[in-house]
Amino acid sequence: MNTPAPNSTSAQQDFDFLVGHWTTHQRRLKHRLQGNDEWETFTATATNQNLPGGVINFDTLVAPAWRPGWVGMSLRLFNPVTGLWSIYWVTNEGGGIDPATGQLDAPVVGRFQGNEGLFEGEDVFEGRAIRVRFHWQRWGHDRARWQQAFSDDGGHSWEVNWVMDFEREVPRQAEPVTVPAIDLDCQVVELRRYTLHAGRRDTLIELFDRVFVEPQEALAMAVMGQFRDLDAPDHFVWLRGFADRASRVRGLTDFYGGPVWQQHRDAANATMIDSDDVLLLRPAWPGAGIPMQGRRRAASPAPWAVPGVLRASVFPLREAAGEALLRFCRETMAPCLQRGGAHVLGWYVTDGGPNEFPRLPVREGEQVMAGFAMFSDVAALDAFERSGRWDREVQAALAPWLDRPAQHHRLAPTARSAMRA
Repeated sequence: MNTPAPNSTSAQQDFDFLVGHWTTHQRRLKHRLQGNDEWETFTATATNQNLPGGVINFDTLVAPAWRPGWVGMSLRLFNPVTGLWSIYWVTNEGGGIDPATGQLDAPVVGRFQGNEGLFEGEDVFEGRAIRVRFHWQRWGHDRARWQQAFSDDGGHSWEVNWVMDFEREVPRQAEPVTVPAIDLDCQVVELRRYTLHAGRRDTLIELFDRVFVEPQEALAMAVMGQFRDLDAPDHFVWLRGFADRASRVRGLTDFYGGPVWQQHRDAANATMIDSDDVLLLRPAWPGAGIPMQGRRRAASPAPWAVPGVLRASVFPLREAAGEALLRFCRETMAPCLQRGGAHVLGWYVTDGGPNEFPRLPVREGEQVMAGFAMFSDVAALDAFERSGRWDREVQAALAPWLDRPAQHHRLAPTARSAMRA
């Protein structure tokens, strides 16, 4: 991390992505380096700018609902000789400034490699020497994450104590015109999870939202929702629905043999490492599927922060879901999510029939149940998870049905997703 960057000119633009106005969702450990796991959450706004000369980046952070009058400030200085950034953190309450000398505390130093940046330095916390690490993750133009961690054993172990999820603010006048999504009773659904080349997710999303939505729906296939995985920056997740198995075969045959896919498939495939992580599902009981009636999406791609965070849960089962499990789902799992502030959208189980379109592989030979619940934002989902409600009310009782631990994914809708808060 302390070796000179091979291209200091490009490194000088490391923080250009951060210029502008942001809403941030904050998680902050209340007691650091004490083995504590009690977190506080709040929302803050950040404003970032590059100062003249091109070697200084500066931002301010305010959180009036958390601490009225408090201001946090980051000053980032670029060294064109080493290609490294030095980051200083101060607050208007005196944080980051030595009270005896008035000098700034030592910075953390580093740079980005691709979409991740690591910055480390020495500090003193409560009278003991520590190392501090800033970890930045860039998720395209409109999202990012910053984490702070401390180590009191020379960097052998680290405790994350502050996490900020950034969402770019968009002017109200930029709100897109919306159009109806296809109104289809989806009795067959594909849950598709793609692994992408590093940094290519936004490329695929822009292409997908621009050219692949309407042509599929014109062939009676519902593009139900498209998502960024908030915890896996190189994963794209989407759901596609069909009226029945026969219409799935017809629609896929016509689309993948048609002109739109032929024109754009090379560009789409170039972003992907793997597109075979696909579950073929059906509603867990009559009426359990995600309703498409009345759903709308943006008429065209736009830099618009779509509201909501989807909790998509996949439960690997020992055997096909029986009535006892489905009753537990209706009577315990769904109410738990609802009491936690979620809008429960739908429940699905494995569609056990054959894959009649083998050109697109699906995961076969396994049984799952999948649930989809929409929260208003990241903070609401984080609050639900921290509450322990799921562990207390669901986890232990659900365990006998599970073949292995459940997977819970935090998914942010893309600009043209029909599934959103």
